[in-house]
Amino acid sequence: MRNLTIGVIRCALPALLVFVMGTPSFAAQGKVYTLAVIPSAPPVALHKQWTPFVEQLSRDTGLAFRLIMYERMAEFERDIWNGVPDFIFASPIQTVVAHAEKGYVPLVRGGKDIAVGLFVRKGSPYRSIKDLNGKTISFVGNKNLCSVFVQHLLGEHKDKVSFTREYAGSTRNVIINVLLGKSAAGAVFIPELARESEDTRSQLREILVTPEIAPHPLSAHPRVPRAAQEAVKKAALAIAATVDGAELLKTLRMAAPVAADYGRDYRSLEVIDIKGLTNWGE
Repeated sequence: MRNLTIGVIRCALPALLVFVMGTPSFAAQGKVYTLAVIPSAPPVALHKQWTPFVEQLSRDTGLAFRLIMYERMAEFERDIWNGVPDFIFASPIQTVVAHAEKGYVPLVRGGKDIAVGLFVRKGSPYRSIKDLNGKTISFVGNKNLCSVFVQHLLGEHKDKVSFTREYAGSTRNVIINVLLGKSAAGAVFIPELARESEDTRSQLREILVTPEIAPHPLSAHPRVPRAAQEAVKKAALAIAATVDGAELLKTLRMAAPVAADYGRDYRSLEVIDIKGLTNWGE
């Protein structure tokens, strides 16, 4: 018999799905930690991805967890804003706000820093940032890390430009908009562009590459006892040390994880007007 119990709770908000998992002993004591995951995919798909990790985390730490999935980003961010989840897996931008507002502390994150590129069609006349003045630039969404970071850099660039924002909804749509000439430029993560075909990449030219950023971390609310935080961090790194665990964490966007440090990894993002650029909380 499996040593973990899994259930599904329907909440008052139909867009929110909650999955409970943990050891019966901890569940009986009512000590269950919530872990909220950024809605980067449909809830059912995320549940399938995260369940093996959380089950292993529960076995290795002896802690019980309630895994929370959301359909809408606004609901996920509202919970972070109110400090509801005990643990969160969130973007660097969301982590900065969660740290400032509720003191969330990053524990582990993917080991490879990432950069964002601003690309134009190879045959276009745009050669520099100032050439984009008055033009349309495609972004994935108004709250995506790549969008916020590039918009911040454009606002701080010596060649101040005024541009129209086009939110395309996905990396692929950003690229298509640029290739079809619907947008003069588009901002996407360099690793995501690298997954495109050679034919697609050969049709694009970069005009801006951002400094590298530490990727999404798994963070804990300060109310979580330090011993529990350390247990989760240690267990996550131990899981990644196995072949199967390494593959599992790669699917969760925490490939080759390392211990996270807010000051080293995310404090530099505090200069960004996150709330102004994202309409945070709306």
